[in-house]
Order: sequence, then structure tokens, then C-alpha cells
Amino acid sequence: MRSRMIATAVAALIALTACSFAPAPDGDRPDPPAQKGGQVTEDAATTRLAVPAVTGRGSIAGTLPAGSAPTRAPTQAGDLTGQAVPTNQWWSSALTGPRTQPIWTHPLAVRATADGLQISGGAVTATANAITTAFLPALTVGSATGAVSVAGYGAFHVVLRVELTGGGRVDVTLTQGSPVLWLRFHAAAPTVTGAFRDLGSSATRARLDIAGGRWDVLGAGLTLTGTTIIGSGDQLAVARVPDGADRASWEQAGTGDPVVQTTATTAYDAVRGTVTQTLTARRASGGTGVWALLPHQRAGLVAGPAPLAGSYPDARGSMSLVVAASVRIEVPMPGLLTGVPETPLDSAPKRAVRADLDRDLADPPGAGGSYFGLKELGRLASIAEVAAAAGADAQRTTALARLRPQLVDWLTYGGPTDGRYFGYDRSWGGLIAVPAEFGAQDYNDHHFQYGYLVRAAAVLATADPAFARDYGDVVDLIVRDYAGSLAIGPASGLPPFRAFNAYLGSSAASGFAPFADGNNQESSGEAVAAWEAVVRWGTVRGNPEMIAYGVGHYALEAATARMYWLGVGLTRQPGYAHTTAGIVWDAKIDYATWFDPKPESVLGIQLLPLTFGAFYRGPSATRERELGSRPSVWGDLFAADLALSDPGAARGRLDAGVTREESTSRALVRYWIETLAVLGPPQPGVPAPIGALAFGPANAPRVVQAPAR
Repeated sequence: MRSRMIATAVAALIALTACSFAPAPDGDRPDPPAQKGGQVTEDAATTRLAVPAVTGRGSIAGTLPAGSAPTRAPTQAGDLTGQAVPTNQWWSSALTGPRTQPIWTHPLAVRATADGLQISGGAVTATANAITTAFLPALTVGSATGAVSVAGYGAFHVVLRVELTGGGRVDVTLTQGSPVLWLRFHAAAPTVTGAFRDLGSSATRARLDIAGGRWDVLGAGLTLTGTTIIGSGDQLAVARVPDGADRASWEQAGTGDPVVQTTATTAYDAVRGTVTQTLTARRASGGTGVWALLPHQRAGLVAGPAPLAGSYPDARGSMSLVVAASVRIEVPMPGLLTGVPETPLDSAPKRAVRADLDRDLADPPGAGGSYFGLKELGRLASIAEVAAAAGADAQRTTALARLRPQLVDWLTYGGPTDGRYFGYDRSWGGLIAVPAEFGAQDYNDHHFQYGYLVRAAAVLATADPAFARDYGDVVDLIVRDYAGSLAIGPASGLPPFRAFNAYLGSSAASGFAPFADGNNQESSGEAVAAWEAVVRWGTVRGNPEMIAYGVGHYALEAATARMYWLGVGLTRQPGYAHTTAGIVWDAKIDYATWFDPKPESVLGIQLLPLTFGAFYRGPSATRERELGSRPSVWGDLFAADLALSDPGAARGRLDAGVTREESTSRALVRYWIETLAVLGPPQPGVPAPIGALAFGPANAPRVVQAPAR
């Protein structure tokens, strides 16, 4: 949640819980992630709450001051109590209560309420500025619910334990991309209710019409009476039948087999220039199941899964179906310049870059806490990199000299009177930057904010290797906080994943997701930059595991940013008046921001920060048309974006004077524009090694390498 203006704002299912999350004895550490040939696998993990140990000259606080401590505790953690718990997930509202907000699995949604556990498959509608999914209860479990807790989870599933006020409980397994949810009842009759019409049910499958939509309920010894369906065993499966389904094929697909484990693996192929993500849902019988695929998954689907007739509406775009045990999605690795290249500029643009460096260094330093304070680190790092590329040694020295003490200040804890540091949160298990801004104490925006620091640390450590030796341990922890501890090496006290969602292929920014529309992300640009920073820091540390994880997530985040936020290759719901989006939710597309309604803000928040890792966005002509007249804010970002299509026009706009975004160096904008004028447009479809990118005409591209400085 980009909250700039508001801080809060079935015996099979027994095995399910054990496989989803198996608590380890006290003191046990999680196994390292499965790795081979640059592959990294994400899964659940047991990580006890404990202040991480730090070596070197850096340090963190073991406690947090009241103003920077989380405002809510994981009161519904259930079997996860005492563990470092993932935040920022699609199911995070199940951890804080009371009960849950709607939890959106695509294509289902579930909500635990005082009136029971409600199951929805609402329609998608569009207005000029929003595409929304309605939560409309179709079937309900229980007449009322009591306490809710989390019994287990995986890379893209969760098991909720819901107490029923009439006695007993139900464990519900929700899996993203599954049109089926599974219910196991304990000391309670397996019952669901709803206003349905019987379409020809059997003892094992209730076929229902509910408000014009088709639903199935699977179980043993089913009987239908009035508005009630009851089974003779202890388990039921509820399935939303897709629009246009072939009944025989649908029912043959094995929808009653429950998921017991989900994992996600990414693998980078440097020769082909691709990243392949493998999503695996292990089922109780070991068989296959139905997958509902989002547009980016359909676009990148690797051949193998059997297609299934039908589709589901979704705010992100129509979902198609396949049957498989796992699916593989291939996305391009759009090149990643891990630094500023040495572009051969003519004398006049070189002088202009050096003049802009002087103006940058004359600007008053940025100030603030976990967001604005860390953006200043990013600005200084950009100045230093451009200065090095332009041969401006004095300016580079000055920028690095200003950057180092600020970084050291953040990476060391000097006691209760210290003004800027990182502290460990003993309730959720994470690092909080003090002072926390925009709800960062509630795990909002960690990847947005901390990515600036990690990239700046990589720039400084490249220039001064001693910095990495002295303070690298704390930076490693900051990376693990937002990227996930298990994915890049076990670290005590931190959860296996936080911001990123494997099924969606993108991150989410709200720590606790306290919204009816689910979780959300606003700044796709800062999300991609956070993974760029992981790659850059992994390179400095010589950590291939961290690099592999960063590369895979950079590619996925970039692909989904281009599609769902920038609208590239996506057909929006009819009635929505824009190509781009400002905030993408689990259940909604918003042409809006958390802080400002102007169109330049809706688009501009996707364009920051400007780094040489931002070429994934591609040509800007469509964005320019949507923006309309010259923007009144962040003119430098739009000048740089224009250069992706027309460097000459971008230079003219820059020379006429533009407004500056806080984290952006003037010299970087000019150097970016002049680099594109010399090298030609980026060609992210041409494979290039990490640290390099192809430029120029598509029929004769030139691969440019960022130098190590």
C-alpha cells in the first residue's frame, strides 16, 4: 500500500497442514533454498523470532521506540505463533483480525465474518477510472464464525482455521489460481448454505446455479435441502465453474483433490535471455488440477499443460484455464545495466552534464526518515555514478563523501538517542527503519524504501570495498527483510518471503492488507528498482544466490509492471478509459494514487526512481499520449521517459526547464537522454549478460556493459 497520506489507512487435509507448515523444534534453522544452476525455490519455512546477529562495524537495535513499532500484532497467527511471519501477502488480513477482510485468490474470494465464512465469485465491472471486482457471497459456511487463525501457508496458498460459533471448526485451504477451495470440518457437520437452484446433483457433486453463475460442491453422501447442502463425511470442496466450461471436461479435471504444498522456482537462462518461473501445487493424491491463469501467465506459458475450456473475469484481465501439476511461465530478462555506462559524449553535452552535477551538489540535502531519508541516499549514489561515467572525479569524490556518513548513520545503532537506524521487530520478525514513514512500521513499502539504501550501498561498496566488509552484514539483513530470508540464504528472525507474490508475479506494499479490495501496489517503478538493488548488492558481495534471486524477481516484476501498471500487451476491461494504472489491487485497478489525483502523478509514480536499470519500460509514445500536456510535477522523469522514444525532443524539454523529483539527479536525467541519443533505443529483447543491455537499431544492436567502478 502506497500510503503517502495515510499511515495505516478433508484425512487429506490433515496432511495438508503438516506439509504446508511444519514447525521445527526450538533452535532449528530452515534448510537452505533448493538451488542448482541459478535456481531458487521459495516455500514456507520455520524461522523463530530472534534478533539477528550482526558482525562487523554495523549494528541494529534489538527493540523499537513506540512511534516506529507496529501498530498491530499477529494476534491470529495460530500455528505460526513464535515464528517470523510473512507480511504483505494476499492473506495478511487473516493475521490481525477481527476475522478477515475479503481474501482474493483469483478467481475466488473468501471472507470470515460474523455471518459465517462467505465464498464469492463476483463479476468485474469498469468505470472510466476503475476496474472493480464485487464481493458477492454465493455460498456460506456456518451461520457465524468466531476466532480465525492461520494453520499453514506456502508460496501461493494458505490454510485458515475458522472457529464456528455453533461448535467445531473448519479448516479452509485457499490457493491462488485455483477455482476450488477445500474445507475440512472438525466436530461440525460439513455444511454450506446459499440461495441456489439444483441443476442435477449427485451424491458426490452438487451442481448449482447461483444468481446465474455455476458452482459445484464436491463431497461424500451429499444431500440438498432448501438452501442447505450437507455431506456425510468431514470434507467438502467448493468450485466456481468457469464461464463457457465444457461440463464433462471440467468434471474430469479432478477438482476435489486438495493442495497440500505450493512452491515457486525461478531460473535464469543467460543464453536465451529469459527467466522461467515454475509454480508447483502438490496435491494430496499427487495428481493434477485446474489452474486459472492471469494474462502475464498465459502470455509466457511454456507448452505442456492441457488447455481446458472456459474463463473467469478478473480485474487484471480475463483468466484462461489449464490442467497440470505445475505450470512454467517464461518472461524476458530485459537486460539490466548495473550502473552507468561510459557513453562517448560530444563536448557540449559533456559540459552540460558536468554543470548539472554541480547543480545537484549545490541542492540542499534531502532529509527525512525511512522514505525521504533513503531517497536522498539514492540521489547521492546517482550523482556519484554519473560523475564517474563523465570523468568528473572531483564531483564523484564529493558525492561519495556525503553518501558514506549518511549510510553509516543508518547502518549503526548508537543508543536510544540515535536519530536514524534499523531496529528489530519482535512481534512479526523484521527490520524497521527509524524513524518510520508512511506506515513502514506496519511493513508498508519496505521494498520501495529500502531499495534506495541497498542500491546506494552497492555504489559506495564498489568504490570502497572496505565499506562492504565493515557494514555488509546489516545491508544483507535489509535485503533479506524485503526480499525474503529463505530465498537468499537463511537468516534468523526474518520470514521466508515478504513483499513478492509468486503467483501474481509482482509485489504488494501493504503490510497487513486491511482493505476490502485486498492488497495493493502503487509504485511499480520502485518495486522493480528494489530487485535491481538486490542484484547490485549481490554482485558486490559475490553472492550468486542473491544475484539469482534478484535477477528472477527483477524480470518478473518488470514483466508485470509493463503489463498491469503500464498496460503494455494488455486489453483492459471495456469502459476503463486509460492504458495505464496507478494502483493495482487484488480485486481492483485504480487510475489513482494514494497522494495526488493528477494524471502526471498516476503515471509518474511508475517512472521513479530513474536508474540505468529502468529500460524495461520500453517506448514511451503511448504514455506520452495519455499524459497529454506538459506535466507540472516531476518534469525530469517525463523528459527521461520521452527519451526512450525521442531523445531530441527530450533534450529540448530538459533545456526549457523542468521540475525535479526528490530522488532524481539532474545530471542523471541529462546523461540518460544523451546516452540514448548516442546509442539509440534500448533493445531489451536481445539477450545480454547481467550488467549489460543492447541498444541501437533492432537489426544491428550493440551490447553495452556497465563498468565496475
